[in-house]
Amino acid sequence: MPDAKWWLVCYDVRDDKRLRKCAQHMEGYGNRLQYSVFRCWLTPLQVERLRWELTKKLAVEDEVLFIPLCDRCVSGVAGIFARDRPTEWAEQPPRHTVV
Repeated sequence: MPDAKWWLVCYDVRDDKRLRKCAQHMEGYGNRLQYSVFRCWLTPLQVERLRWELTKKLAVEDEVLFIPLCDRCVSGVAGIFARDRPTEWAEQPPRHTVV
């Protein structure tokens, strides 16, 4: 897929039932980074299809963002779950000094 690229798909769904349907649907498209944030490798046609599919599952008050990611941005996407916190990390965050 030479015209495919990475997309960050984020959604805010206000009903638990629709939220579950949306999450389940998104799991078929990409990697979950957070509860309502997915990173997906999509062609322009797949983006339009996914947008159309989500409009069928969601209500007017729900929101979805499609954010294209360049290669540099994709490599910079970082997240961590509390359960994955490295044991070697100190109890206090690093302090930055103003130069």
